[in-house]
Amino acid sequence: MSKLEIKSIKGMNDCIPNDVYVYQNIEIIFKSLMKNYSFNEIRFPILEKSILFYKGMKINNNFCNKEMYTFLDRNGVNLSLRPEGTIGCIRSYIQNNLFLKNILNKLWYLGPMFRYENTQKGRYRQFYQIGVELFGSLSVYTDLELILVIRRFFKKLGIINLLKLEINTIGSLEDRNKYVSYIKKRIKNEKFFLNFKNFDFNKINFFRLFNSKNKYIKNFCKNLPKIINFINNSSLLKFKKLCKNLDLLNIDYKINYNLVRGLDYYNDFIFEWTNDFLGKSICSGGRYDNLSFCLSSLSIPAVGCAIGLDRLVLLLKKYNNKYLNTNNYIDIYILSSFNNKSRLLGIKIVEKILNYFSNSIKVYNDHIKYKNLGKKILKIIKLKPRILIIIDKNELDNNYITVKNIILNNQKKVLYKDIINIIIFFLNNINNKIN
Repeated sequence: MSKLEIKSIKGMNDCIPNDVYVYQNIEIIFKSLMKNYSFNEIRFPILEKSILFYKGMKINNNFCNKEMYTFLDRNGVNLSLRPEGTIGCIRSYIQNNLFLKNILNKLWYLGPMFRYENTQKGRYRQFYQIGVELFGSLSVYTDLELILVIRRFFKKLGIINLLKLEINTIGSLEDRNKYVSYIKKRIKNEKFFLNFKNFDFNKINFFRLFNSKNKYIKNFCKNLPKIINFINNSSLLKFKKLCKNLDLLNIDYKINYNLVRGLDYYNDFIFEWTNDFLGKSICSGGRYDNLSFCLSSLSIPAVGCAIGLDRLVLLLKKYNNKYLNTNNYIDIYILSSFNNKSRLLGIKIVEKILNYFSNSIKVYNDHIKYKNLGKKILKIIKLKPRILIIIDKNELDNNYITVKNIILNNQKKVLYKDIINIIIFFLNNINNKIN
């Protein structure tokens, strides 16, 4: 094996063909579901002005400084690779005046995100997310619709029984500020925190303490009162209404009063779908009614979520092989590499086949020269194509082409003009056997 001098960046992984097919299988199911629910796809840049994320994440500049890929362009403008999709999506929604068209208030997107953080199972520095956002409604029924959409997606993938839906309410921004003030007071009396010389109250995201793996911090958080005790009556009533509707629809869920969001723009209803094998969420989201006002003069209520595609692939590889089927089989393999004349004939056959069968067939034309025809055919058969077309010296001299049915193990020699008829005949025989 040859040594490669320059390898990929840590946490930014190649997605080789067999893995790509797994992602594509998931995406096909998701796109079909989005069409069912009348969601529209939106595409926005992976690169944005850094100030967009600073404003969108409000006080959480520590995240922006430590976890984002940020740099100055040639004009001195501070730019960042998107660390998540929600802020870019709502920027695009407002900038393109989509709020004026009610039918475009349900959006979805898919693509890479970037965060500079430690890599681990299902978490990479370039990672892929599916995002779903619903704009313009404060109703708990919008929250309910989002849960049902994601639940149906997981059900179609056959993994709904492997996932737990956890929900919580974190109230309004004022409620959260009261809770954070309380946590600050408690921390000032904790010896563990006082031992940190660089502990900066202005930079730390106190909600992230709840996700800490440090046993002292976990114990500290365990003994704190729950945020539910700080939440206003209106938010509590909305949350109870949502829970009641989930019960009426027989949706399994668990109220987790320790559940918080790491980004500051969330309010009220939040949720996660988790799995024990992954040890972390595979989908998370919630309501962010104030985010639009942070970025513009508009106040657009919204709820949304993101699904981690990389984690989803890991889960399917572990539990559901059905969606690991790559469908990478070849219908027709053309061996046309004897000489230039045979290669040209092979290209003509490919075009003739595709002109007739359109998009319903997969053809591979082999241009690579071989030394031994018999050994070459044995290698091809291991790839399990349905039909093998051989253009070799004898075929060229006699104006015949050999067409071999690999599945049923028979073959015929035909003229170029009859190639489509024999392919149709063989494919019908194969389908009859399979069915």
